[in-house]
Amino acid sequence: MCQITVRHANFNFPEQIDRYWYSNSPFKTHFFNSITLLFPDGEQFMLRTIKRQIKQIENVQLKQEASAFIGQEAQHAVQHEKFWHNLWQQGYKFDTYLRFLRFILFNVCEHHLSIKFKLAMIAGVEHFTNVIAELTLKEELFAEAEPIMKELFEWHAAEEIEHKTVAYDVFQSITKNYLIRLLGMIIAYTFILSFVSLGLVTMLYHDKKLLDVKVWQEMLQLFFTKEKIFLKVFSHSIEYLKINFHPSQRDNLFLIKRVIS
Repeated sequence: MCQITVRHANFNFPEQIDRYWYSNSPFKTHFFNSITLLFPDGEQFMLRTIKRQIKQIENVQLKQEASAFIGQEAQHAVQHEKFWHNLWQQGYKFDTYLRFLRFILFNVCEHHLSIKFKLAMIAGVEHFTNVIAELTLKEELFAEAEPIMKELFEWHAAEEIEHKTVAYDVFQSITKNYLIRLLGMIIAYTFILSFVSLGLVTMLYHDKKLLDVKVWQEMLQLFFTKEKIFLKVFSHSIEYLKINFHPSQRDNLFLIKRVIS
């Protein structure tokens, strides 16, 4: 069992940070920029859903963990949103993207999905982010990134691993239905991949690099040949399909020690 601690981070991103802060790679930079665009509202959706459910949680320890989860996710939202200022300063426009994202999250998902499906979706999202978090720390995914961005993503990754069981346990506290869990994962992965792709295309469009062959070579490196993110996420995600799956079964808590205390 891991003690979940709410830390009050305060990232300050220098305005002179490189446009392509990840190894001078437009694709890799914008892949993670698109995640930064997605996180703040995505985190708000999750913490609002969990917050509304907290009163229904009977297990005292889980209730405390859920409260700490809310605190951590709120910090993630605030810190990632700070970097939007840098993106605006660099000339990127993503208001339309944000309006569409918020419509899907708050008008569609929040208002029209049942609490069981919302929690199943959040559990699926948390599994996805836990997989990415493990890759981030285990393989030092941000070794070639700007130091401040490396610090941001590694801090976030460590806390994702720290609270990896909470959303799943909250979902399980109201239903252990395997089909709902599976559908929640499908919704979560579809949502994440769709909006990360949309954010990525938006950024590359502004840079006039959508037809740049080098950019798509960088995609192949990140997903399939060098970092192999796609293949590793796919193989790790299969674990979620097991009937007796639980996030605690994956031994990765040791990874957070060098990042947070």
